Amino acid sequence: MQGNRYETRKRKKMSQFLNIAIGIVVLLILFVGAQIFLNNDASDTQPQEESDNNEEVANSGGSTEVEESNEQDAVEEEDEEQGASTDGRVEDDEDPSDNEEDQTDEDETNEDAENEEDTQEEGDWEPVGTEQTGDFSPNFTEGSQNRIEMEAALQSATGISAGDMTLWRIENGGSPTTAVGTLSDSSDNSTTNSPYQVRIEWQDGEGWRAVSMDQLSSNPYR
Repeated sequence: MQGNRYETRKRKKMSQFLNIAIGIVVLLILFVGAQIFLNNDASDTQPQEESDNNEEVANSGGSTEVEESNEQDAVEEEDEEQGASTDGRVEDDEDPSDNEEDQTDEDETNEDAENEEDTQEEGDWEPVGTEQTGDFSPNFTEGSQNRIEMEAALQSATGISAGDMTLWRIENGGSPTTAVGTLSDSSDNSTTNSPYQVRIEWQDGEGWRAVSMDQLSSNPYR
């Protein structure tokens, strides 16, 4: 009887020991499993955070590149505007030498035009002779001998014949022995608007002599 009781206690103690050992093993397994799970979770989270950080860095870098690109474009546009403004000033600013050349050309053109429109000739024309005797008396009356000889002196300078001559005016030239006549050639219409103006002088015993001739740019008597 005592032997049976001893055996029974021994088995109970052994059973309790095994239960405790099994419990400890289970706890260890749970602990190890929990550690492994937590490590795996942390490992999965870290790449995700790193990926998010990388994306943020990438996005930040892309934004910086876009901003730098926009700033570069703005600088280039400003340079182009300044260049266009500079080109405009260069075009507007004239070279003084060009102005001098233009002024010289203009002066030459005006001089040529004046020479074409209002020419003056001075020649060694001969006196036309005279039939007047005695003391000279300037007579501008049409048909008088003095008037006929004055008209002959005008014709000798211009080469216009008596039949083609249109005498617009003949007047005193500032002294009794000078006269100025304005005439045109009826056979040449261009001289109607640009008549000849001839200055003549009286030469004692020789008659009237042309001393200068101008071709006017306009006809003051029309």
